[in-house]
Amino acid sequence: MTAAPWEPKLERLDDAAHPEALVDVYPQLRALVDSYNARVVAHMLGVDPAQVSRWLEREAPISDVMATRIFAAHTLIARAHQVFTPPNVAPWLIGHEPLLGGARPIDVLVLRGMGPVLAALDGVEDGVYA
Repeated sequence: MTAAPWEPKLERLDDAAHPEALVDVYPQLRALVDSYNARVVAHMLGVDPAQVSRWLEREAPISDVMATRIFAAHTLIARAHQVFTPPNVAPWLIGHEPLLGGARPIDVLVLRGMGPVLAALDGVEDGVYA
């Protein structure tokens, strides 16, 4: 089912009052760890599980590269949970998706970014078959 077109009615947009809230990836990292666990999230991000713990304890800063990975993983997994029931998210993420040419969504995220994977999720949601 396709939603009605989104037409923002903004004529003016002031600067954000608290822009740091938009770039702070700690809440997203916490959500990923709470949903899975530090070990799984570490494997997702390509780091040692102890690093995830150090980040959560704020004993080590999150680099820009890692912040981008956390943002992408959180966005993708959150969207997948909007499309699938919880037991179907993990198999989809590491399964072979026809709308991605048979590639694994998690691999496409790493190699090509969020765009193609989010488009595939939109296609699944809309009932598109490859």
